[in-house]
Amino acid sequence: MPLDEESGRRELLRFVRRGAREGVLRGTFGNVSVRIGQRLIITPTASDYLRLRAGDLARVHLDGTVEEGRPSSELELHLAIYRRLPYAAAVWHDHAPFAVSAALVTDVVPIFTGEGHGLIGLDLPVAPYRPAGSAILATEAAELLQETGARACLLRNHGLCAVGRNLMEAYSCAIAADEASQHYLLTRGMQPQSLDQDEALRIQRSFGDYRMH
Repeated sequence: MPLDEESGRRELLRFVRRGAREGVLRGTFGNVSVRIGQRLIITPTASDYLRLRAGDLARVHLDGTVEEGRPSSELELHLAIYRRLPYAAAVWHDHAPFAVSAALVTDVVPIFTGEGHGLIGLDLPVAPYRPAGSAILATEAAELLQETGARACLLRNHGLCAVGRNLMEAYSCAIAADEASQHYLLTRGMQPQSLDQDEALRIQRSFGDYRMH
């Protein structure tokens, strides 16, 4: 059932608090949004996630008009993703350390686990460095997700963004992206065994009917 604004705000608060408690969101870094029709609800700029209230969240039309609140400085990233990816109902951006580290040393992070293939895709692409909050960062990250079909990408010298059909998927995808980055860094220079492409595709297809909530 599609979220209304009130339930969307509650769900967003629940996940950002969870992310803060579990160390996925650190300090005031990162941002999260949920799409509700032609609008999105997004975390405000420079805020303590554990002290956020529903009224602190910003409401923005997909045309970029800020209707309420002070949205995150990465608003353009969220808008670009929603405009390009019709399935996207939630966007998660954080500064996970393994993700940042992997993005410094490769253009594509291989994925070795079924969960990673199911949530992200065949591999995890890396977008080039662009200034945080810039329109070009937003455009290039959204284009990369669209062109590769991946549901997450790394942002060089910055962090990651992940997309889902709901907040649980986006959150899980963000965790999977950081874990894929960790697996890559720990096995770099070795000979890790990957799943063959047919099996990776089979798992990816199977997750299409596996809607997290």
